[in-house]
Amino acid sequence: IAQDTKNTWEIGAGVSISRFSDEDASFIGDKNIFQVPRLNLTMPISERLSVDGALSFNTIDDAGFIENMAKYFSMDASLRYNFNSLSSIYPYVFAGGSLVGSERKTTPTLNVGAGVTYWFSERWGVNTQLYYKHSFDSYESLRSHIQGTLSLVYSFDWDNLFGGPKKSPCD
Repeated sequence: IAQDTKNTWEIGAGVSISRFSDEDASFIGDKNIFQVPRLNLTMPISERLSVDGALSFNTIDDAGFIENMAKYFSMDASLRYNFNSLSSIYPYVFAGGSLVGSERKTTPTLNVGAGVTYWFSERWGVNTQLYYKHSFDSYESLRSHIQGTLSLVYSFDWDNLFGGPKKSPCD
């Protein structure tokens, strides 16, 4: 099996959950905050690097297994380093930043994490990520936390989407 990177544009929709320490949960008002929807767009900038942007909202206050006691909105931007694939599994690490909004204020965070996408077809996959979002002590509105995500992603070839180069029948 050839090892490669999947160098395509991706769009995804899914869910995420943010988890705060016991001490920070008393400050924030909740230990676990469930977000749905989580939307993201990933675009390649080289064979190994991609830029990812995401939005997470907690539009559902009671998901049955989690009840959100605090509001959470996140705009994330990350630079991904894509490793070689392991068959249909594409792992990566990332670093970036977020603006996280809560009932108090919007707080910038520095993020690091890792993720993996399992491509079950040429165009469709399942992506999961684990973030550590570091909030500096000088910001009183939010605390550092961990965020896990799960998304269904679709891969498309941007160059051929809007009349890009066409392959001739002889190619």
